[in-house]
Amino acid sequence: MKNKEKTVVIGFVRNNLGDLLVCQRYEPELPEVHLKWDLPGGTNEDGESLEETLLREISEETGLNVLICGQVGDPVEKIWSYPDHDQHTCIYCFECEFIDGEIDSSDQKINDIKWVSGKNLNSYNFLETTNIFINRLR
Repeated sequence: MKNKEKTVVIGFVRNNLGDLLVCQRYEPELPEVHLKWDLPGGTNEDGESLEETLLREISEETGLNVLICGQVGDPVEKIWSYPDHDQHTCIYCFECEFIDGEIDSSDQKINDIKWVSGKNLNSYNFLETTNIFINRLR
């Protein structure tokens, strides 16, 4: 079995009401992730800064434009086991402010996107790694 390494950047995006933007993942090949909630973001590509990755991924996944305000602590590391490989992932998170745009996604790995009030976050089944960042900001 081959191993892969990946850097992922996610954003803690808040709107002017203080609601948090969340995305429900659609990855049936990875039951540990499938239909769990996450923050918008994605894979860092060669030559991109972490901030460039986050702006691009949020725009691609959600159709929204954001302002990056700062990093949320140290990165979190996780090993995901896919049927044909293990993937060591290093996840960075940044606080962001919503600037403009309308939610619009055709990303096949996103099942749902919505704004959620902070008081309702506990009713969502977030990825383990995402919970670490959410707890840092509480």
